[in-house]
Parts: sequence; C-alpha cells; structure tokens
Amino acid sequence: MEYQLAIKVTSQIRLVQPELYLAEALYDKIKSNYQYLAIFLDFIQEDMTVEDERQYLSMMLEHQAQNKGRLYLIYYADELIGTIDLHNIKMQHKKAEIGYWIDESYSGRQITTQCVNHLCYLAFEKFGLNKLTIKADTRNLPSNKVAEKTGFSFVGTELEDMFDGESYRDMNYYSLLKRDYNKK
Repeated sequence: MEYQLAIKVTSQIRLVQPELYLAEALYDKIKSNYQYLAIFLDFIQEDMTVEDERQYLSMMLEHQAQNKGRLYLIYYADELIGTIDLHNIKMQHKKAEIGYWIDESYSGRQITTQCVNHLCYLAFEKFGLNKLTIKADTRNLPSNKVAEKTGFSFVGTELEDMFDGESYRDMNYYSLLKRDYNKK
C-alpha cells in the first residue's frame, strides 16, 4: 500500500503519517484491542466511533501543521498495529513527550522499542529537539521497559498523577537529552 509519507524503520516496520481515510483502520485496531489498551490509556473509550478517530486524526494533522505534535501510525508489513507520537511539543524549550501503543499480539517483539528509537532520531536530528520525556503508568511494565531499553533515564514517580475515573494512578517519568542520545 502507498502512503503520502512512510518512514522506514526496518524492512518490516514503517511509521506512516496519518491520513483521514485511515480513520476506520485505526478505529478497528483500537476496538479489537480495547480490553488491552483501556487499562492504561484513558483516551480509549468503549463508545468511540470511526468519526471520533477521524476527528482525532484531523486534530493531530492540525497540531503537526502548528508544530505542536506529530503522530505516526505503526505498520508491520502492511498491517496497522499501533501509533507513536510526539505531543506537547514546546519548540521554545525544544522538548516534547512521546506516547505509544501497540496491538497486544505484537507486544514483546521489540517493535515499539525500535519505533521509539527511530522517533528519538527524528526528534533530535530532524526536528531540532533537545529533550524527550515518556510517562508510563507504574503498572504498565512493558511501557516502562521500552523507556529503559531506549536509553531514557528514570526521573521519578509522580504519585496519584492520573485519575482513571475510579482511582488515582502513579506515573513513572523518564527523560532523554540529545547529548545522551548522541552517546548511544
């Protein structure tokens, strides 16, 4: 399949700039992984619609145009398996946060790790950022491992940092500076 912008990570993995026509495929992937994703991602709602995903993609494309965010769809071979993004980009301070999720059946295959590594390269070398952060629920062991494997330093734990509608969740904070990335 051809996309306007596809960035090769490996021979099998690509980061694809979203286009509105991909909203249904994204919706289908989220719905099929709802139980897995909703545990840690508060923006995943059971009553989401294709139109919600279309609006989300439109918003993210607008953020990209304003240099406030960048979303990529993760493809393995020709299958959409997740997303990765830079959000809360603060160009004045040359920093951003990274977020990601992946289809449960692809978890544990180092795909997310490879995508985070590549996004760090883009952020530091192409977009001119100096600092990246990752927030991970303390109970989300795979996400914490991705941050550690990609060279992010553990900064600390923010107690009761997120509220999921029923209880507060503690979040681990990780950061990576460009100078430390360049040492890898």
